[in-house]
Amino acid sequence: MKAVAFSEHGPLDVLRYQDIPDPVAGKNVLVDVEYCGVNHLDIWTRMGIAGKKIKLPHICGSDIVGTVKGQRVMVYSGVSCGKCHHCKAGREPLCNKFAMIGGMSDWNGGYAQKVAVPAGNIINLPPELRSETASTLAVSYLVSWNMLRTNGAGKGKTIMVYGAASGVGMATIQLAKALGAKVITTVSGDVKYEFAKKLGAQHIIDRTTHNIAEEVRMIVPDGVDIVVDHVGAATWPTSIAVLKHGGRMAVCGMTSGNDATIPVRMCYSKQIVMTGALLGTKKQLQELIRFVIQKKIRPVIDSILPLQDTKEAHKKMEADLHMGKMLLRCR
Repeated sequence: MKAVAFSEHGPLDVLRYQDIPDPVAGKNVLVDVEYCGVNHLDIWTRMGIAGKKIKLPHICGSDIVGTVKGQRVMVYSGVSCGKCHHCKAGREPLCNKFAMIGGMSDWNGGYAQKVAVPAGNIINLPPELRSETASTLAVSYLVSWNMLRTNGAGKGKTIMVYGAASGVGMATIQLAKALGAKVITTVSGDVKYEFAKKLGAQHIIDRTTHNIAEEVRMIVPDGVDIVVDHVGAATWPTSIAVLKHGGRMAVCGMTSGNDATIPVRMCYSKQIVMTGALLGTKKQLQELIRFVIQKKIRPVIDSILPLQDTKEAHKKMEADLHMGKMLLRCR
């Protein structure tokens, strides 16, 4: 089969479009991959994380949609032991063996024509859900759904999320609005401002020309209820500053760096609650699918590239030039 894999961690050039043997199903299920979404996770996996070793060569890609014996399916990308009390309670990400298919794990992902996954990870797609839409949901939309539901997003709540044009940014705007919340978001430049406006964000702050914390205080003097922070070190002080007393900070990424300096006194004096989100559960993904269909949510597709152009997708994401989700067509 054709696949894009890397045999060493590093920059774009380590990615190779090549022929490799088809995966062996064994106890798993073979999926003929149709689309695979591109996420920042793929870049982190390609670059490598200090102290984390995975089996090489490795195939990235966690947003997988395809067919099994002609049935359209999507793949829940979390893999766990299935035996511990967390797994039995449907809280797979808390399992100490939790790993992501295509992520920093020994599980190969969807940058390929075929992928082998556990049978329990297969979700049949309802006819009203397009394959392109489904291939945006299993990572950024799922983690956003997890954060919003865990932190009580809904009517009467104000939510701030960074980067409207990113996967998590777009997902949070669309899902939070559909839940009835008011959304504040940030962008860089006029083009992304218009993109955020079309998504329906009620307040948009251009971070290149305005101070985010000052602008938020003008919009919501008491502070926001929830901040969704997928950026990391660069934004944590701002996230804490814009929260109201008793506000909640939902964290799911470290695009700008892993080690943040934060105002500790502000954290406890405001009595801030911080929650971390690693993907979400299979049950949450199934709930999300139903919600997307019910609310007629249409994720914006930035582009659909052939599998052999995976390098171009990574290059565009690294340069922050994408607006919405990028997909790879794997057939």
